[in-house]
Amino acid sequence: MALPVHFPSEADTIYQEAQAYRRLAPSERFLVLVDLIASGMALLEHSPHREASSRLQQAHEAEWQRRQKELFARHGHGPA
Repeated sequence: MALPVHFPSEADTIYQEAQAYRRLAPSERFLVLVDLIASGMALLEHSPHREASSRLQQAHEAEWQRRQKELFARHGHGPA
């Protein structure tokens, strides 16, 4: 039995969206990425798990800063 409504495959949809993205100018690509990041941040702000997510993000940031300081100190660029 054929359905009266046609649903495209997910692979085709993803491919078409990727092709459309590739046709954008670099400045438009940047704006699309910024919009995507802003959407993600808005979802996080309204999430019931936002506090845990915030703590995890802060822990990742602290670890990144620690590794940067360690790398710079190892190569003689750290504070005296």
